Formats: sequence, C-alpha cells, structure tokens
Amino acid sequence: MNKFMAGVERFVREEEGTEVVEWALVAGLIVAVGATIFATMGGHVKTLLTYLSNELGAAAAKAPATAP
Repeated sequence: MNKFMAGVERFVREEEGTEVVEWALVAGLIVAVGATIFATMGGHVKTLLTYLSNELGAAAAKAPATAP
C-alpha cells in the first residue's frame, strides 16, 4: 500500500500528470456539450421533418390529379 500511495503522491506532484488530467477533463466537457447539443437538435429536427411531411402529404391530397 505504501508503494501505491507514493505513486499517487508522485503523480500529483508532477506537472505532466496534472496537465494530462486537465486536458482529459476539458475533452470530456467538450464531448458532453457536443452530445447535449446533438441530442437537443436531433429532437427539433425530427419534429420539423415530421411537420413538413404532414404538411406536404396534406397538400398532395388536396391537389387535383393531373392526367399524363
């Protein structure tokens, strides 16, 4: 256990180790924000496409049939 604690203390003292952790946290935050944006936009896009499909279907049903 002492070796483990010594390794942890050394990791905390080294600047390279903390920089890696900081960059990993930044990358994780970017991924989380991106996922949230895509999830939110995905719902809105689905709603918009459903609305357009319904409107186009209704317009097509009202349109007079044309002979070729």
